[in-house]
Amino acid sequence: MMRWVHLFLTLMVVPIGLSAQQPLTSVGLGYPVEPIDGRSAALGGTGIGLFGSTYSLRNPADLLHHPEAGFSLSLASEAVTLDEDQSLKTGRERFTNIRALVPFSDWAASIAFGGVFDQDWSARFLDTLVLADGSAPFEEAREHDGGISTIDVSLARRLGPFGIGVSAQRLTGSLRQSFFRTFELPIGEAPLLNDGGGMREVSYRGWRFKGGASINIADRLLIGGSMSLPTTLTGTVQDTIPNTTDFELPVVYEIGGSFRLVDELLITAATGRSPWADAGDVGEYTTHDVTWVGGGIEFGGLIFLGGRLPLRFGMRRSDLPFSIGADSIIEKAFTGGFGWEFQEGLATADLSLEIGSRGDITGTNIQESFTRMILTLSLRQRSP
Repeated sequence: MMRWVHLFLTLMVVPIGLSAQQPLTSVGLGYPVEPIDGRSAALGGTGIGLFGSTYSLRNPADLLHHPEAGFSLSLASEAVTLDEDQSLKTGRERFTNIRALVPFSDWAASIAFGGVFDQDWSARFLDTLVLADGSAPFEEAREHDGGISTIDVSLARRLGPFGIGVSAQRLTGSLRQSFFRTFELPIGEAPLLNDGGGMREVSYRGWRFKGGASINIADRLLIGGSMSLPTTLTGTVQDTIPNTTDFELPVVYEIGGSFRLVDELLITAATGRSPWADAGDVGEYTTHDVTWVGGGIEFGGLIFLGGRLPLRFGMRRSDLPFSIGADSIIEKAFTGGFGWEFQEGLATADLSLEIGSRGDITGTNIQESFTRMILTLSLRQRSP
């Protein structure tokens, strides 16, 4: 328990009384980033057990469904609006995953970069400090720049219709927090206050290991599942004397699959669970078990300018691991998008769009709305 208390206190730069000005996803270690590509995001954030291959990092056994060597880059852009007493707008951009893979014989291997937690956000707002003899209006600017990512090395092996895979992930990241407050002329008998600000830097290190499996049934049904082992993330506050704190990350279970109704119509669904609540509560921050579920459909019968143009639609729902107070934060989104394949799939662009919300303005008086796009560009090399 004391490790949790110490971690959150060291991560906070601004007084807790001003935390309402922060996005909901700034709580705790930040917003959990799913290391998925544009195709998976458009299909309800599935990213596991997808016919036609996926560059997502959910299941190492899915490497076996890539017939050619390939490289993929996925970039996400998100706009967030926090609706409370006053509207706060912010945004973030990040690489959800970058992956290079190669199949050989009954094996496949890859090296990848993926997201874990995003702590990027910035805000500028006006407020008033009320004193006993008057008040002092001020403008405050806050910026959090950083997050936690993973370097993933995966290996998979085909055993007939079955596949197994393992991943070793190096967790690494940093966070730079800063704020600056500029006071205006005081009102009443309040004194003239000096401007102020501060900055703090935190670095993260750790390891995580994952195993997965899949089964292909008659090229009509593909099912996959994965499990990551619990691990420890170490956060170090960069100060005159560095202060190190261990943070326990729980086990993660995920399972999903896809069913091909006809050659050009695919149905997919996936779910996952992680017992974050085992870590316990800390002050006004509460941890919650995370369960997510998503699904979608893909129609691949369209052609545009000589390239295949699959259309995708889906939806998803997920709990967030951290919240302010006792109520958990639920994220819901409608998803959609399309792909554009050239040279029989050797070059592909996949674009997804998510429109959703977090929290509940009627229940908790706090709600975020967001719009997120993920663009994935991938290249494959046909085997000789």
